Amino acid sequence: MIDFLRNKGIKAYNEIIEIAEQPNLLFSNDSGQHNAEANYNLYTIHKLNKFIKKDSVSVCELEKAFIFIENSWSAYLNKHFMDKTFLFYIWGDYQIPAIKLSVVSFYEGLVLPFECTLNKVKNIQDVLIQYKEKAQFDGITMIETDESNLNDYETGSDYILTVYSRIITC
Repeated sequence: MIDFLRNKGIKAYNEIIEIAEQPNLLFSNDSGQHNAEANYNLYTIHKLNKFIKKDSVSVCELEKAFIFIENSWSAYLNKHFMDKTFLFYIWGDYQIPAIKLSVVSFYEGLVLPFECTLNKVKNIQDVLIQYKEKAQFDGITMIETDESNLNDYETGSDYILTVYSRIITC
């Protein structure tokens, strides 16, 4: 996948390489800073959208790009942090659209920093398949409606987010 991007999509290639090889990650030893870590370490990848929208890249090729980032970050964390555990995670933001990823310090009992129901998956492909199907590449259609007629699902209280995560132990 990385070689494919080097030849066909230099902007996407550069975005992936920069995120993978030059992460600007910040961590705290305070579990109360969990959400701050998640926000600071958040990366948004959108330069792959052209390939995804045109279906000119397979889910397997996309997965290789994200495994490349995951492995690069794991090597970085193992090099710079001893005896610490981290949580790496990826999800699709269908409205932007973009694929997002972050890493936080792992604390037993703390959940991923989302305020919705999570569908935790063990395979990056599950996130990527859903992203290909649901991403709003052409923008979001706005429909005017009376808010009093919206049910809980439409207001987002039952929104389900598919997230891939992996614990990295240094």
